[in-house]
Amino acid sequence: MPADQAPLAGVAGVVLAAGRSRRFGADKRWASWQDEPLLAYVLHTARAACERVLVVVERHDPALDELLERLPAELVVCPDAHRGLVFSRRCGLDALRGDTGLRGVLVFLGDMPAIRPVDARRLGAMMLETGLPVRPVHRGDPGHPVACPVRWLAELGESGFPAATGRAIEWEYPGVVSDVDRPVDLDTLPTS
Repeated sequence: MPADQAPLAGVAGVVLAAGRSRRFGADKRWASWQDEPLLAYVLHTARAACERVLVVVERHDPALDELLERLPAELVVCPDAHRGLVFSRRCGLDALRGDTGLRGVLVFLGDMPAIRPVDARRLGAMMLETGLPVRPVHRGDPGHPVACPVRWLAELGESGFPAATGRAIEWEYPGVVSDVDRPVDLDTLPTS
């Protein structure tokens, strides 16, 4: 990211990284892709676009300490994360309560390392410009990060992207829909 591009003021990034990685067979947050753990890529992108970054996990993992020292983010422990993505999302959004300068949130998934900072910044800027929730869509598939103004955070927490009022934006770059469920998925991630 060029030095003259500061993170979006008043925008927080919530990185959901509390999954159990059942299909992957190991903790995929630490799977190596281009010489970095997957979670490092997601945190880097969130930090490039967002003024504040939170990472939601089910329990504290000492391996996170070193990563969060290098790529600072606030740790949010969500004991109910095993119950599903909605619980992780709610924990992350609840941790933002009381942030009076908050204008909106970008929700990232911890297993989507191919999202570029330019994609996240553009989605966040669209959200701020329109005042509406936005999400990228690549060839009909909904992607991430989801960008949501404060006004819709309760709906986002309860039921996900507010599709009735939000905008789906056609996105050319496939990284916005490229997640890692199995080890073989690492070989098919877009690289630019």
